[in-house]
Amino acid sequence: MKKKINYLLIALFTLSACSDWLDVEPKSEIKLDVMFETEQGFKDALTGCYMLLSDDQLYGATLTCTFLDALGQQYALLGSTSSPYYNATRYIYSSYESTISGIWSKMYNAIANINALIEGLEENQEVLHPSIYAMTKAEAYSLRAFVYLDLVRLFTWGNLPERSDKLEMLSIPYVKVYDKYIVPQETLGNVLQYIHDDLETAIELFNIYDPDSNTGERPEGYELPNDDLFYDKTVRPYRMNLKAALATRMRLNMWEGNYDNALTDAQTLIDNYDPTWNNTLDMSETERDLAFSKEMLFGVETFERFENTVKTYFKLTTSDDLNMNYSAFYLPESRVNEIYEVAGGIGSADWRYARLWEKSSGNYCFLKFWEYEDMLYTNNMPLLKWPEIYYTAAECLIRKGGAENKEKAIDYLNTVRHNRNIPSTNDLPYTLSTDEVNNEIYKEWCKEYIGDGQMFYYYKRLGYAFIPNGPAVDYNDQVYVLPMPQTEVDFGSRVELVED
Repeated sequence: MKKKINYLLIALFTLSACSDWLDVEPKSEIKLDVMFETEQGFKDALTGCYMLLSDDQLYGATLTCTFLDALGQQYALLGSTSSPYYNATRYIYSSYESTISGIWSKMYNAIANINALIEGLEENQEVLHPSIYAMTKAEAYSLRAFVYLDLVRLFTWGNLPERSDKLEMLSIPYVKVYDKYIVPQETLGNVLQYIHDDLETAIELFNIYDPDSNTGERPEGYELPNDDLFYDKTVRPYRMNLKAALATRMRLNMWEGNYDNALTDAQTLIDNYDPTWNNTLDMSETERDLAFSKEMLFGVETFERFENTVKTYFKLTTSDDLNMNYSAFYLPESRVNEIYEVAGGIGSADWRYARLWEKSSGNYCFLKFWEYEDMLYTNNMPLLKWPEIYYTAAECLIRKGGAENKEKAIDYLNTVRHNRNIPSTNDLPYTLSTDEVNNEIYKEWCKEYIGDGQMFYYYKRLGYAFIPNGPAVDYNDQVYVLPMPQTEVDFGSRVELVED
């Protein structure tokens, strides 16, 4: 393929919005063919892709514990109208043009880096051991799919089983190559199919080469060189892997309403891979794995989160403890008690109630991302965790219907509850009706996903006519679909998805 552009920042590629693909300083450029002359160059480039996603404007904060959770009504705001996120809780997106533009440009920046890596792989395959080539390609394709799925969930439509007409409408651009030219918007149906294609490519390779694969498809003489511990089991959850790719495909199928396929992926994970659940020691004062990062299938490390985000938004007083912090997120005691069913005797033992909240006053402060001296688990932001697999399987089983499937769904919910320290005396009974099981699934999502940026997607996927604790507005596409950055419309000839 003829190259139209052939430069790379050291470790990180640079890309701006789709309307102006490249904006690099010549003094910091090196040629792609130099970067990809060695195995280490490929590993550095891959690591750089993950570093981009950990940025505060992406999964380090905005797409997890701040902006996205404000959209999902996950917090109360101490400063109310003076809070930086008040207008987000009111879906006044015009107040967040720079935030939304930052999400868009940084996500496509990450995609450009991934695309350059994929092209480098194809043009320099001989540089790599066959297993490292296959694993790098699988990571790149599955990571591109993961990022595109979140672009779909943010900037296109939800509730697709009830709105199949949206599949034929122009949505977002799907960029597959590394160059500077504007790529036209694709129909939503095409974008979703491209994500499936990327995941199929990745999963096929992972099934053969991933150390966790148990499919028996290893090539003759299989080995995965690991002298530098690049594939050590302790670091694999921080990069895409077989389990994460299956979970991403499960999430994609749920978004599309392909519930049988989603159940197959969830069941594959549950049946073939032993979940790693947090235990009492992990939740102790010394270990403090409050993000449940041991249960992470995929996540990022957010080294700037504590200084840049936690101290600002997850503390009820200012740094000198003399004044109220009117930027703070919190929940009133009554709402926390309601979420965790404290009055019913269920929540008091639940680690998500007992360990994640500072309960010294009527306004509870969220401790999930706080860091303390000598704690073992820091900086972790899980993006895919085992509870989602079980909640998804439960929802799909209920949709299939039948007494046996309902009982199995209840078992899956109880599995998560047991691993959140809820005693078996409070198990959900098999006598629950289908509607009651669905309500328990919803309650589990509410308990599990404060701080993770997932509840807005949950409401959007299911087409909720009202987000609990939200304002009295019409919950239509003007709420659920983030507006495309204006520069994309003005200079990229984009068609807006939602009319004012």
